[in-house]
Amino acid sequence: MKILQQINKKTPKKFQQTYVLQTCLLFCMLTAASVLFLSWGFAAHRKIIDVTIHFVPEPLHGFFKANRDWLVEHALDADLRKHSVIGEAEKHYIDLEAFGVSQEQEICLPPFDWNDAVGTFGEDELRSNGIGPWNVQWQYRKLTVAFASQDKTKILRCAADLAHYIADLHVPLHTTENYDGAITGQKGIHSLWETQVPELRMAEFDLVSYSSALNYLPLCTDSIWDIISESHSCLPLVFSAEKEAMEEIGEHDSFAFVVRGRTRQKMRTEAFVSLYHAKLNGQVEQRMRSSIEVCALFWYCAWVQAGQPTLPLNTNDQNSFRRIFKWLIN
Repeated sequence: MKILQQINKKTPKKFQQTYVLQTCLLFCMLTAASVLFLSWGFAAHRKIIDVTIHFVPEPLHGFFKANRDWLVEHALDADLRKHSVIGEAEKHYIDLEAFGVSQEQEICLPPFDWNDAVGTFGEDELRSNGIGPWNVQWQYRKLTVAFASQDKTKILRCAADLAHYIADLHVPLHTTENYDGAITGQKGIHSLWETQVPELRMAEFDLVSYSSALNYLPLCTDSIWDIISESHSCLPLVFSAEKEAMEEIGEHDSFAFVVRGRTRQKMRTEAFVSLYHAKLNGQVEQRMRSSIEVCALFWYCAWVQAGQPTLPLNTNDQNSFRRIFKWLIN
């Protein structure tokens, strides 16, 4: 508001609207660039939602398919909120090391119930280490309420957000304090695993061969703890494969400067990404497949838990993103 007030006071009136529009457009471009290497990246998050739609039964399939464009476009909304909503970033991950290691050298999990966890660790400590699993449970309840209310907008927003958070917790690096390899001297491994590998190899992934029928599980959200445990167990290979690839290729041939959008960034070379992917032995593909299966299950169970309500009629409303973008261009 202060910036706009200064513009009104100091800028000639005929230039005020142009200045504001240019500022808004610049903000949108910078925000889009800033989330390019967050979560699974644009392509993977959108692919996860797109494929999930195919695995839910009718009438959910018809409803989500009719709104596919909206869901795919808003697959990154949760990441965009990280830059403007306090408390959003902590919803995408959990650092399991913060909860200790057992005598068998296995990671300890916090209490599954949020109130019990707060009583044990305190809310501030929990939030500082990420609240991803509990947030998935909260988002599931929101989707259930949205289905029960038969509010199309709420259903779509909650479904997109829930899918995003579930997918994030399938990323091994979202379960560790060494999320970007800084502790082990492997900086940049985050975007390597979840963005560069999918961008280069996702066309080869088999994400649609899913034949299991969905069965209603009243406590399906409890499975999120199994998911983060599985994700965390993937970490040894995530880090060791990168070190092996670096040793074989050499640092000089492992990095290159790549122009992405309007930025020039130091990234792993295509040869390095291909070797790293081979050493992962299908790990990225497997985590994406699991993301899709879990998203489909949670969407379905939320609808059943809501009482299998009649879904709202689909309309051809122009989505808000397209309206805003057209307004900025004009």
